[in-house]
Amino acid sequence: MERTIEELKLIIRELIIELGELKERVSRLEFDKTGEHDKANSKPVLPGAELEKEGRKNLSEIYKQGYHICPVAYGQPRDEECLFCISFLAKE
Repeated sequence: MERTIEELKLIIRELIIELGELKERVSRLEFDKTGEHDKANSKPVLPGAELEKEGRKNLSEIYKQGYHICPVAYGQPRDEECLFCISFLAKE
């Protein structure tokens, strides 16, 4: 049963990461669609917004490699899923 729980945690973590990546992709597609043609109704892009997306992508990779990305234990190896890290990745 412990193995099943660990497998489910892994699946949930991967789904959360994939959801974050999909949200970023949708945002980019919406901006490409509205940003080029209808600048009056599009949201302004904050300076550094692209850097923030790149940073989240890098943190996601660090987490996938088995390290904490949460402020509580940043950089420490992790043996199992960390809810702090997962919630940090899920933030927009």
